[in-house]
Amino acid sequence: MKEIAVTASSGKHDNELIGRAAITLKSIPVSGLTVWYNLEKGGKTRSRGSLLVNLALSAEKNKNVAVQEHKNLLKLLLMHELETSQVANYWWSGKFSPNAELIRSQHAAQSGLTPFDCALSQWHAYSTIHETHKLNFTLFNSILDVVVPVINCMQTDSEDVKTFWDGVKRLLPSCFAVLRKLRAKNTSDKNIVRALNEVLDILKKIKDLEVPENVDIFPKSVYGWIHTNGTDETCNIDTAIIDAINTGAKEWLEHIVEGSRQTKTHETDEEKLQYIIKLIQLVRSDLQRAMEYFDKLFYHKIQLNYSAILYLFYDSKLAEICKSIIIDVCNNIKRLDVPDDQFEYLPNIDNVNMGTSLFEVYLILKRYVQLGESLCSEPLELASFYPWFERGVTHWLDISIIKALNRIQKAIDLDQLKAVDETVKYSSSAVDTLSIFYQIKIFWQQLDWPEVEGSYTFVAKIINDICRCCIFYAQKMSNRVENFALIGDNNKMFVLSQEWCIAINNMDYIRQSLPSFIKELGTDDIIKRLGEYRTNLEAERCASTITAVIENARDTERNQIVELIEIVARKMAPPIKRYLAEGAEVLAKDSNSMDQLMNYLEGSLTTLYETLNEVNFGRILDSIWSELAIIMYDLIQSNLDKRRPPAFFQNLNNTLQTMLDCFKMGNIEASDVKILSAIQSRLELYSLETADLIHQYYMDRLEYQKNQTSSQYGQLTIMANLTDSGLVLNILNARNLLAMDSNGTVDSFVKITFLPTIRFNDVSPLKTNVHNKNCFPLYDQEFRINLSEPQRTDKNSLILFSIKDKDLFGMSSQYIAESYISFADIEAAPGEQIMMNLSRPEYTDSDALRALEYRQGDKQAKDFVKKLKNRSFS
Repeated sequence: MKEIAVTASSGKHDNELIGRAAITLKSIPVSGLTVWYNLEKGGKTRSRGSLLVNLALSAEKNKNVAVQEHKNLLKLLLMHELETSQVANYWWSGKFSPNAELIRSQHAAQSGLTPFDCALSQWHAYSTIHETHKLNFTLFNSILDVVVPVINCMQTDSEDVKTFWDGVKRLLPSCFAVLRKLRAKNTSDKNIVRALNEVLDILKKIKDLEVPENVDIFPKSVYGWIHTNGTDETCNIDTAIIDAINTGAKEWLEHIVEGSRQTKTHETDEEKLQYIIKLIQLVRSDLQRAMEYFDKLFYHKIQLNYSAILYLFYDSKLAEICKSIIIDVCNNIKRLDVPDDQFEYLPNIDNVNMGTSLFEVYLILKRYVQLGESLCSEPLELASFYPWFERGVTHWLDISIIKALNRIQKAIDLDQLKAVDETVKYSSSAVDTLSIFYQIKIFWQQLDWPEVEGSYTFVAKIINDICRCCIFYAQKMSNRVENFALIGDNNKMFVLSQEWCIAINNMDYIRQSLPSFIKELGTDDIIKRLGEYRTNLEAERCASTITAVIENARDTERNQIVELIEIVARKMAPPIKRYLAEGAEVLAKDSNSMDQLMNYLEGSLTTLYETLNEVNFGRILDSIWSELAIIMYDLIQSNLDKRRPPAFFQNLNNTLQTMLDCFKMGNIEASDVKILSAIQSRLELYSLETADLIHQYYMDRLEYQKNQTSSQYGQLTIMANLTDSGLVLNILNARNLLAMDSNGTVDSFVKITFLPTIRFNDVSPLKTNVHNKNCFPLYDQEFRINLSEPQRTDKNSLILFSIKDKDLFGMSSQYIAESYISFADIEAAPGEQIMMNLSRPEYTDSDALRALEYRQGDKQAKDFVKKLKNRSFS
């Protein structure tokens, strides 16, 4: 620093050695050297400093000449390398043999070429040879790393820039060839991915550069596959990449289309469908490969969605190919012969496979479109594929119902009518039938029809078909159980087996499962969507239609169940009737018919109670009771015709009561109380002796009189009182008596008779005085009648008041009308005036009277009926 200061001030200096470094020429390599050297001075050990020196050996040459020489040298060396080593295409990556590398490096050093000069020379030489013998893309990628930063800084009109873009034009065709040939069969996926990685790096580096205006890197003579859409717009790397992808896809699609198509002149519909299936599977596998191997590279290198570009290309092409074939196939579908509601026959469709293939095409297309919707944001042509299949869907549904009916028939034929396990009360065919329905549901879910009106049409058909299957099951199960054993034979007693109950349970299980299964088809959602698409009113109408179909099927099934229950009841009728008839015989009191009847009923009802559910048990009890009512009416009528004695009907009534006690099981009882009451009333009536039956007739007349609100014959007023010794009876008056004489008056009197006569045989009939020519007579006459205690205390004793008209000569009396009163009524109103409507004993069809008519062999009954008829028709 002192020396510097002195020199600076005086301008004079004496050079003083700081230090020196000796470099031998042999130590300098051909490629030159940049190194730090330590300075030394004499024998001093103290550091004199260090010096950074760049050394190179070169000849004094013109740079342009040197570069040209280097390019030619590289070409010669590389051609020699390729010929001697027999290097395969795309294999050589820049490594020369040792001698060749020595020559190359010596020439570069002696010519004083910079790394950029060398790299650009390599770019020119290698790209030229690459046109005839493909080199590894890694080589060009590494050269670009050196060249691109310098090219970016150069003027676009410089010679180096021109050299660079000439090399680009020679290299790019092979790069795009890689994009187009990604499906090459003779190259492994690993090598393709490696090459694609390098190519995308090259394209990325090139597309970031600005192409000089006077350079056309995509001449039409080389890039005939690039689509310019008829415009003069220049192509760029990005559009060329997409065109290369599409061109590669097009070439591959044309290849597989030709390879997949049958060579036959006339293809069957099945072959056409198999062709579509194969085509879509191949395309899908190509997309799968694209997503698995290439998507990530394209996105990370050049921000391009490779599989989406591929899908959009395939979309339009596949739509064009598939649409015409599918519509033709659907138009060729022959309508299947679907059974009507009578199910008289079931067609065999074992050979119908076309529906399956068509459905397979539908599912493949559906999944293919779903893949596209996940890849692309643009609208897809194939997304509207489903209308092509409308006729096909109808065909599938026809196939499904025919297959379902055949399978249900087979399930019923194979059913042993044994419960599936201890926890349930239905057999295998019911389970099989529901599983058949669930297969149809799976088909509907897979179909996943996107259009709401079509969805409603199809789901309505599915529901209707399933309802028909339920009805078919009920009919066939009913037929099966009827033929299960020899039943209904008059010579063989019907034994109620568990199979009958299982059959009823099966039908009811299917019926109960129907609504919940229909709900699983998604009908509620379809109706809701229909309301949003159309109107709520239309949606409600559609919902009502579906509900009506379901309810109709359930009603039909219930009727089938009831019919089967009635068959069981009818089969049980003959033995019940036989036991009842035997049990009621007077002469067979010591027989065991009653025990047999009870054992039969108990065994049958126990089977029913243990096997049937509560609802069906109640139904079958009602049916058995209805059948029993028919049996009882028949027994009563037939034995009346046979003029059986009252004791027979008494026994029959007792037998019936014992049976009714047997019917009370659990909390369930026979519900037909009115029929029960009527039968028991008739039996009680027919079991009466003739005198009691006649008195019952009079009791019926009293009841009829009480129900009268007015009378055309008039009214009679009395007052009565039962005393400790007898009866005090006052006949007070009559009103509005029917005129019997020609002058419009009547000469009336009242005759008093006590009934039943056998109880009052010691009491003579009484009469009032005659009141002439008066329709409103005031009798005002008192009678005191002595009665025994039994006579007084029997409440159903009656008094008959007969009002008659005395004729002019007093020889005979003409009957006007009559009225009745019971001792019970007298006791209820002691000492009070009682007004009674008068009536005539018209010949009515009463039970008591009918019972008397059947007793033609009984003189008392015969005389009474004859007398009554005479009085009625007089």
